[in-house]
Amino acid sequence: MPTYIYWGDDDYLIERNIHKLRKQVVHPDWETFNFSSYSPSADSFNAAINEILTPPMGTGSRLVLLPNFNLLATMNDSMLSQLERTLVNLPSTNHLLLTLQSKPDNRLKSTKLLMKHSQVKEFQLIPAWDTQKLIDRVRDATSFLSIPISAPAANLLALAVGNNTRLLFNELEKLSLVAIGEKIEVHHVQDLVSITTTSTLQLASAICASDAIATTRIFTTLLDQNEPVVKIVATLTTLFRTWLTVKAMVAEGETDNRAIATAAGVGNPNRVYYLKQEVAAISISRLKQIMYQLLELEILAKQGGTES
Repeated sequence: MPTYIYWGDDDYLIERNIHKLRKQVVHPDWETFNFSSYSPSADSFNAAINEILTPPMGTGSRLVLLPNFNLLATMNDSMLSQLERTLVNLPSTNHLLLTLQSKPDNRLKSTKLLMKHSQVKEFQLIPAWDTQKLIDRVRDATSFLSIPISAPAANLLALAVGNNTRLLFNELEKLSLVAIGEKIEVHHVQDLVSITTTSTLQLASAICASDAIATTRIFTTLLDQNEPVVKIVATLTTLFRTWLTVKAMVAEGETDNRAIATAAGVGNPNRVYYLKQEVAAISISRLKQIMYQLLELEILAKQGGTES
């Protein structure tokens, strides 16, 4: 099917996969004519629909990109009919790609229609605590780049870069220049990658401990790794909200990890054991205070206040 939906909050990985699809289907000599990107608006949607039905010029296929598409919930019957006609009659030489920041709502008619005709790929940032998934992401990235790596080296690299996908790809590309066709081994990672293991989870721990020096150092390191301020604050807010919920339910005498996981929005009940350990030494009042400060900071960050 020549229609694709890429969704998730891992912007860098989505960007890489857009570039990969673009290289696969659009001939470089005809890219000016056969690749277009439209902003998410009703007028742009109509223009994109018209273009996606136009045969490609010259060699190769046509690709139309609708990034950060946010019209699924507001589509009227006319737009839905137009979209359905387009998807049904889309030539095999023409490719339509939509990206979304969150999972498509399966209750919507527009989503059901797109899902019927689309290839869907998820690109979510992996939680910093999920070590196995971070290792799997390293292996996925090496496969994506066709770079061989040993299991111990993959483990060490996952530890070094955490869930920073941009940093992961940058380090892999750097390592591939040194390994030159050979499998990347532990000594390559040790020699070239800064094993700081700096993550937002470490930043949260420093905040809990009221360690101003460590908090400043870790925050600065995250910024140096091109981690956006808004994303750092949003991750911290999510983490502290989870901690506060777990702490409150434990204080109320709740012992069922599944019930705690459901209330805290944790997908894996087994993680609750570790969350209990993480909040054992911090009071509910302290967690509430931090949450209030983070919510204020999140508003400032979204308004650009952190850059002034």
